[in-house]
Amino acid sequence: MGFGLHVGWAIEGAIGSDFKIDVSYLSPNVKLSDELEASTKLFGTPLLMSGYVYDLMTDETKAKCRQVDKVKIPGSSGKFRLFT
Repeated sequence: MGFGLHVGWAIEGAIGSDFKIDVSYLSPNVKLSDELEASTKLFGTPLLMSGYVYDLMTDETKAKCRQVDKVKIPGSSGKFRLFT
């Protein structure tokens, strides 16, 4: 089991029929969280978070994290810092 954490906007919407409704979230930020979760297997860690989440943390919490890489995400500009 892996967890990918990122912060940003998203649109929530109901998808389905009169018999069953599911909630869906649409955003490039949601896609990035999904990519981070999938990358936990590659990095061999149960949790990956973006630098944006790391920047929101207190100094005490930041001291318990470590940067594992700096990557370019396809379809985005710039490089993203990854932390665990």
